[in-house]
Amino acid sequence: MQTAIRNPLRIAGAPAESLAEATAAFLSYSAAKNLSPRTLEYYRERLTGFAVFLGAGYPGLPPGEVTSAVVREFVTWTRERTSPATANHGLAVLRRMFAFLVAEGFLQKNPCATVSKLAEERRLLETFTKEQVRAILATCGRDFYGMRDRAILLTLLDTGLRASELCSLSLSDVDWTNQTFRVFGKGSRERSVPFGQAVRSALSSYLAKRGDADGPLFVNHYAEPLNRYRLRELVRRRSESAGIQGVRCSPHTFRHTCAVSFLRAGGDTFTLQRLLGHTSQAMTARYCESLSAEDVREQHRLHSPADALAPKAKTGRRRLR
Repeated sequence: MQTAIRNPLRIAGAPAESLAEATAAFLSYSAAKNLSPRTLEYYRERLTGFAVFLGAGYPGLPPGEVTSAVVREFVTWTRERTSPATANHGLAVLRRMFAFLVAEGFLQKNPCATVSKLAEERRLLETFTKEQVRAILATCGRDFYGMRDRAILLTLLDTGLRASELCSLSLSDVDWTNQTFRVFGKGSRERSVPFGQAVRSALSSYLAKRGDADGPLFVNHYAEPLNRYRLRELVRRRSESAGIQGVRCSPHTFRHTCAVSFLRAGGDTFTLQRLLGHTSQAMTARYCESLSAEDVREQHRLHSPADALAPKAKTGRRRLR
């Protein structure tokens, strides 16, 4: 059992004394690193889950007495109630918090250091078909919410924005000349995301109803900004009205649909990485797994390396023999 290290520069009630204090100190440290509100909320949610687990089986256990065995038990407890992926997310946040406590001198070692992630099943990413997208768009009428929702759905489809990214867009982020959005993604990283004519037309129709006042791009009738929870409900409601079944109806499914559609149309993974705001090719490569054998055959037909060696047919006059 590890013991907390007393730091003489700390006031009484050091973060190693209770999970609540450790969590508060870690979240304060994370906020000071200028992490996004969504990331801080994500950390808080995962650490609340750990607190619930400890309250049920180890009430009052301080961070200094958390062992690797306790962490493994928490991972198993989470997996049984959710999924291996969610359990791994909880483990990752715990590992960060305990690493912070060690770095700050509150603990001697990180109990998560020897705990391995759970194996996760690799499933194909869910996407909408063209027919399903058309059916969802068909539920949007010509009133304010119909025009707004159509603009939102087309923007999700055309740009692959994350829910939080779309909800944080303001009117000043729209560059009408170059047809791009200024987007702030994970880690507050800024990128420029292009949009097509269909989105431009839908946005123009929506803004004719909304007005060109400053502020958030997507709002309700009271000019209140859309949040990711309302956006998720919007997509679910429109999909339900369209009779969509057999696929998870969420903003992220539109993101997956955008990525796979981009690749099917001949787009490359490096451009897709920039478009989606991924920091590496690892996630972008997953979208390639969703391509069908027919998609691969069609792309090979268009870009066959061997066929490219064949001389091109000559044009112009040809002498008869």
